[in-house]
Amino acid sequence: MSANPVVFVSVPHGGAAGNVLRTGLIGRLLESDVRCDIVLLSPLVGDPAFVREFTHPRVTLADLPPHRPGGLEGRLMALMQAAYLESGVTESVRIRRQEAIANKTVRWIRAKRWLATVMAPSMVRTPTRYQLIDRLVSHPWADELFERYRPALVVTSSPGLIFSELPLLRTAVRRRVRSVAVDPSWDNFTNKLLPVRRVSRVIVWNQLMKQQAVDLHGYRPEEVRISGAPQWDLYFRDGTITPRDAFFRQIGADPSRKLITLTTSPRELYPHFSHLVRTLVAAMESGKWGRPAQLLVRVHPRDELDAYAGFRGVPHLIIEKPFRATVRAGDGLAVDVTADTQRHLANTLCHSDVVVQVASTIAIEAAIFDTPVVNVAFDGETPAEWVQSARRYLRFTHFVNITRHGAVSTADTPPQMVDAIARYLSDPSLDREGRARVVAEQCEFLDGRAAERVAAFVAEELADVCGVPARVPAAVGE
Repeated sequence: MSANPVVFVSVPHGGAAGNVLRTGLIGRLLESDVRCDIVLLSPLVGDPAFVREFTHPRVTLADLPPHRPGGLEGRLMALMQAAYLESGVTESVRIRRQEAIANKTVRWIRAKRWLATVMAPSMVRTPTRYQLIDRLVSHPWADELFERYRPALVVTSSPGLIFSELPLLRTAVRRRVRSVAVDPSWDNFTNKLLPVRRVSRVIVWNQLMKQQAVDLHGYRPEEVRISGAPQWDLYFRDGTITPRDAFFRQIGADPSRKLITLTTSPRELYPHFSHLVRTLVAAMESGKWGRPAQLLVRVHPRDELDAYAGFRGVPHLIIEKPFRATVRAGDGLAVDVTADTQRHLANTLCHSDVVVQVASTIAIEAAIFDTPVVNVAFDGETPAEWVQSARRYLRFTHFVNITRHGAVSTADTPPQMVDAIARYLSDPSLDREGRARVVAEQCEFLDGRAAERVAAFVAEELADVCGVPARVPAAVGE
């Protein structure tokens, strides 16, 4: 056991490595007023490059094993999930309930809700949803880990929505160890099949998310900190963007042509990207946009590059999945999001003339660079039932915060998508005010110092645990 207080930092996959580690949290913690040691828990410790990057005399690297709730834990979580879905707390949750019924992924929702109400009413109430499960379920490997290192603080990459982090958060509760969750996403509080857990402190991007944590999940206002999105700090810093011609040479693009970028999503969320590519290629080849253009397909980390093999060799079509391969995490992700990855995305969004996407954070990221966005709200050759259609995403609670500002052009049909691209190519200033409103609301801070705020909040919590006054940097302001 270390003489210094120990901080557990959980990095369950490469996405979290980009959101938490590569924004500088480890270095800033090591330099904080409280001299601490860090146990970095991640499946990526099986990747030699990752180990080399984060090796430090005061950092211990340890595996974070996969976890899937089963047995008693699984049954109790199913009751709690049913109670949450039946509550219809947000429009997104109501839609998720319809999806679950249609896909038969969650059964007997009303019966389970009734059973939870009768047998375990604490799981129906917002402040106490997880208390019974935490009391009845333990994890021997996590108990052994806590016994060995006696952590003063646990830092996770989500508020309990990544299964491999559940044993850490549950054991922290059982051992009365404080926890801090760095929430990585704008939709965790409104859009998931499970409610977020209560942690000692949750760090969010903006005031919208803070209000959701308070109103929907029982947090007290003082338990929520607003930092901005640390993974986007690069977007606001000088030196991130390379000249257009140099970037086009890097990706094999033609600087004399307009660049239309299609960003894909996981196939389970939208399985029709091949249809979009065919439609966009046809528009490009037929001159529908009135000027020479090219198409870049940026493949999502959870999408498969091989799914686009049939498009190889198409003139003026570039397909890339610009992520470093690494060990497969418990949730299946097998890529690592590095600083170079984020820099490449920043240049992609900055130098694209129009971005096409399906209800993703790309709508915000493109808006940071004032790049017009077309949102796809149609399906493949045959329209899907509403509950499985891209149309439903327009009603999701988090995405309404994009559309209500008029920040994107929504395409309900393939011809509308093609026409919207043409309009933006003719006048890129269209919807500029809406994009600016979205950036101000979602990013909260535009100074590129969100990661400093995250680290300062974590260091502040550690100092409080250790009874040491903490210096709060000027960057930490709300």
